[in-house]
Amino acid sequence: MTRVEYAAAGVILVGSLLPFWLGHYWLDVAFLAAVYAGIASAWNVAGGFSGTSSFGHGLFFGIGAYTSGALFFHFRVSPWLGLGLGAVLAAAVGVIIAWCGVRYRIRGLSFAVLTLAFAEIAWLFVGTFDPLGASRGISLPPATPGLASLQFQSGWSFFLAGLVFLALCQAVAWRVHVTPLGFRYRAVRENETAAQAMGIDPVFVRLSAMALTAALTAIGGSIYAQYLLFLDPRTFFGPDVTIKVILFTLVGGMGSIWGPVVGTALLYPAGEWLRAAFGGRVPGLDILFYGSLVIVCCLTFPAGIVGTIGRLVGRDGTARASGAPSP
Repeated sequence: MTRVEYAAAGVILVGSLLPFWLGHYWLDVAFLAAVYAGIASAWNVAGGFSGTSSFGHGLFFGIGAYTSGALFFHFRVSPWLGLGLGAVLAAAVGVIIAWCGVRYRIRGLSFAVLTLAFAEIAWLFVGTFDPLGASRGISLPPATPGLASLQFQSGWSFFLAGLVFLALCQAVAWRVHVTPLGFRYRAVRENETAAQAMGIDPVFVRLSAMALTAALTAIGGSIYAQYLLFLDPRTFFGPDVTIKVILFTLVGGMGSIWGPVVGTALLYPAGEWLRAAFGGRVPGLDILFYGSLVIVCCLTFPAGIVGTIGRLVGRDGTARASGAPSP
């Protein structure tokens, strides 16, 4: 890790301690920010590292939530077992979608739209499938609070669960980034033909990237389902989650390890504050804020916050004058 990445990690660590001195509302915001940051990091593994972008991450989020939630609702299956099954099922679906892209030579934006189509199909199916509550949704029964049920009475406990999920996603992202697997991902992202000439299998890259990002996103969906205790197709299979994590990743820095976390840590709490403070008078102000910031980001620092700082600061962490030659 570079000094810039260590500094980003330190800022995130300090920020993660702040909610312990804040009220219940901001603890909820901090929990949701941690979950969104984890999902953004998972999206970045595929979209940022390998170039396999997805517009349908709500599909994997919903699979995780509904697998663990429905099993708990109908059969009282442990949420931990449901979480694991949801991750495996989401990974399998991710591999199927990636295989469709490979089989029919669907890449880039077309592949992203393909993932969105799968998510929309799942949304419509769940919304009409009565055993899953259809459009009415499912209210999950409360269980004995504790780690075994993934249900907690304290907002701090949920926040810690969110931090553990974020740490898991960051650990996977870091591991992928620093190993030969990450090199293969980046090679396919930059030039698939050249990567094939080097002996790298782009099919394996795309399938493994989608499996990883889908499994991690499903875990986030399972945790959020136990927090909300209500499942409905719009919340879990709708486009909101995907849109937010892509925006957070773009602003923070796509392709960097800490970009999704930094983007989420800055944007999500700010958007929630705007919605709480001015939402009654100016509906949609948080959406306007997100959109405006993305426009500014694309025009002024397209590499994102972390990427731009990394370019302005030397690899060894020392700032260089714009006209000074590199040593």
